[in-house]
Amino acid sequence: MSTRRRLSQLLLASHIGLVLLFAVLLLATGVGTIHSAVVGQARTEAERAVSDARQRLLDWQRELNVGANLLAEQPTLRFYLQRGQLTKARLLVKNFHGTSAIGYIRVQVAGRTVAEYGKPPPSFTTGLIFDARGRAWRVVQRDIRMATPASVVVAEPLGDHLDVRPSSDLVAAELLPMSTGQIVTNNPWSKPLRAVAATGEPETFENVADNAVVRIAVFRDDSGQPSAMLTARVAQEWVERRIFEWLGSFGFSSLVTCVLALALAGLLAARISRPFAQLAQDAERLGSGDLETPVRPPKTFLAEPVALSASLEEMRRQVGSLTATERNQREELDAVLDGVDEGIVGVDADHRIHYANRQFLALVGQSREEVLGQPTDAVLLPASSNGDGAAMSVPAGLPPLERYTPAGKMRPLTVRRLAASGDREVLVVREENAIEAARAMRDRILANLSHEFQTPLSAQIASIEMLRDHLHGSADQVAITLADAQYRGTMRLSQLVDNLLESVRIESGEMRLRKQPVDMAQVVVDALELIQPLIDQRDQRIVRKITSGPTLTGDGPRLFSVMVNLLANANKFAPDQSTIWVEMEWTPMTVTVWVEDEGPGLPSLSSTSDLFAPFKRSPHEEPSQRGTGLGLAIVHAIVIAHGGQVKVAVPEQGSGARIGVVLPVGESA
Repeated sequence: MSTRRRLSQLLLASHIGLVLLFAVLLLATGVGTIHSAVVGQARTEAERAVSDARQRLLDWQRELNVGANLLAEQPTLRFYLQRGQLTKARLLVKNFHGTSAIGYIRVQVAGRTVAEYGKPPPSFTTGLIFDARGRAWRVVQRDIRMATPASVVVAEPLGDHLDVRPSSDLVAAELLPMSTGQIVTNNPWSKPLRAVAATGEPETFENVADNAVVRIAVFRDDSGQPSAMLTARVAQEWVERRIFEWLGSFGFSSLVTCVLALALAGLLAARISRPFAQLAQDAERLGSGDLETPVRPPKTFLAEPVALSASLEEMRRQVGSLTATERNQREELDAVLDGVDEGIVGVDADHRIHYANRQFLALVGQSREEVLGQPTDAVLLPASSNGDGAAMSVPAGLPPLERYTPAGKMRPLTVRRLAASGDREVLVVREENAIEAARAMRDRILANLSHEFQTPLSAQIASIEMLRDHLHGSADQVAITLADAQYRGTMRLSQLVDNLLESVRIESGEMRLRKQPVDMAQVVVDALELIQPLIDQRDQRIVRKITSGPTLTGDGPRLFSVMVNLLANANKFAPDQSTIWVEMEWTPMTVTVWVEDEGPGLPSLSSTSDLFAPFKRSPHEEPSQRGTGLGLAIVHAIVIAHGGQVKVAVPEQGSGARIGVVLPVGESA
């Protein structure tokens, strides 16, 4: 009973907290939303006020124009003025002034005022003018068609023509002079007025002086020229009143909602806690090992406790059978793993063996009890510790093969590591076959030979370069010729060693690209400079068409190796005193470097599937300088790693070979 009360109290407290939190969040977000909505209404009110005021001004302007036209075209007035009957003319103008409600009328004949009624405007300039107090006047002048020059001038002050809401002073419109020179700099209105005067477009501003929203527009005269600034302002008090009205309605509805939600929360908390208390007792009984007593479904209106009780009952019935089923499945899995040809080893996160099948135990010559729980390095020793090497080359996309030997035995094993759940691993172990052993031995021999050759070759190249510098300018042409020949031979040998090392890296999957900006044109130029001594030796000629272009992203030294191998191939297979063409072609997406020679050429384009395979030689007669058959294989591997391709095309200059390297511009693959 006490447990049920604690659950109900927790549910009630959580419901109350959620309701209060919801109310606070709703109020916090509601204030901002209400304020934004009211400000939006104020902006709409200001825009409407400007629109209404503009229409009133246009009506006011139209009435003055009509009155001036009627008076100027009055035949009786023109008759009186032509015959000099000025008294009658004044009486006519006076009657017109009294009936038309026009503020001011003046009639002039030959520059002399004949009749004048009403308060005169501050100026008789036609159009919209302002007096000293900033009050707007409208002045209209019309000529009277008669022999003697005569005119009618009508004028009227703005007065109440702009009252958009006569009963409220919270929304008001006003007409201001157009001249920005009259705007006081330190006035809060100065910046908005200048902005609208500069653009000529109506704009709405917020928080100007004591006004929440201000709408300013340019008022234009009959000719379309700006004549005044029409403003409408909504006072801050108007916005505050609207916000308080909205908050009152919102607060009352929120209070009613919270009260109802709290009452409902208390009722639900009490109803929800009862069935879960019963389920807690049943779960405790199951946890203690009582699988005989069935789980009773609780009496509740909720579907979840009933479903949970059914699940607990189903679990109770199945737990007993699951133990036996799991045991059977484990025995079946052990039988399957014992039936495969490879050894299977399960390794946990601490690198300890927690499973080993029969084949693995036979390979290492130990029992299951001796292997389980042991670290892997205590059962399997890396082959490198016995001097046999370690990593082996595998096809791309597969986990690498590693070479091991069992502890205390000399039997070579290959191990492939497969990731399992978490930090666990599965090792697939089998005895190394003859093909894998031969490939591993070849890779080790090539890597060791290449590595051992690098140091003396580097020293030899440095010594020869110093000797050539020493002989520079010497008269001993024989010594210079011998030094140049020695330099060419050493460079050729260095290239062969580099190709051997690169081929080992490619086949073992250890080639990694260092991505950096590369100037491909400069790479081609550098490769030509390096190969030039070999070109001069055979009296060959290079025709280059190298153009600069966008920067590539790739491995500069390896792209340099690509160009050196292509040029070296052309140098080897082209005859003496022949021409080698080097061209660059740029497109928005790629750059292509073509190398063409006058040698015997390549096989027909339909039979070049193995052209880029390592250790493959040309089917034609061997050149005078033999190679390893790795050049094009290295070129192909490096270019593919950069997301490019190697093309073999029909020669354009002769009957030799034409090979192109296509690389992407910008980010490489």
